[in-house]
Amino acid sequence: MTWWLRRRGAFGLLPGTLLAFVVGIGSTSGVSVVFPSFLGNFAMMTELSTFVAVIPGIALIACLERRMPPVERSAVRRVDARDIVLVSGFALLVSVVAAGMSFVGSDALLVAARNNLLFCGPALAAWPLLGHRAPLVPVFWLIQSMFLGGRSRDDPYPWVIVTEAADVTHAAVGAFAVFLAGILVFICLAPRTDR
Repeated sequence: MTWWLRRRGAFGLLPGTLLAFVVGIGSTSGVSVVFPSFLGNFAMMTELSTFVAVIPGIALIACLERRMPPVERSAVRRVDARDIVLVSGFALLVSVVAAGMSFVGSDALLVAARNNLLFCGPALAAWPLLGHRAPLVPVFWLIQSMFLGGRSRDDPYPWVIVTEAADVTHAAVGAFAVFLAGILVFICLAPRTDR
């Protein structure tokens, strides 16, 4: 099990990602930027920490890309099941840490916790099909959510989720549903070790 954790980066890549995420959202929380709206009626204010929320999804894909299929097919234990537990557990850990930081910080940290799950779900769902290009899916979601604008000032379209405020219930439910759907697709499509 140690070789698997070392190979996936559980001792270096993932702790470094968690540290970068915490420092990133801690230093950018409460800072908002406004991007022009190309299709919507109103430009949307976006927390700068939203960009930092993409980092854990990218790290999870980098973790999964470190697989060694010939060696892992000969493993005694199911490596694919361990991968599922590792990536879903890390995504949840990052969101719990950000939500915990919100007790001493601003509501932007809750938005970062929600958006982390929102970005990890599509990245994990796309990985079996796109490989190392899977992080482009959440990045595209982030970009289109900012540039499509909103229905009115500070009122984004309901399906956007990314630019919603921290206290919007349907955004939190939607982000968690997208994360669960991403994990389910990942479970169904991820390469399995032969057992």
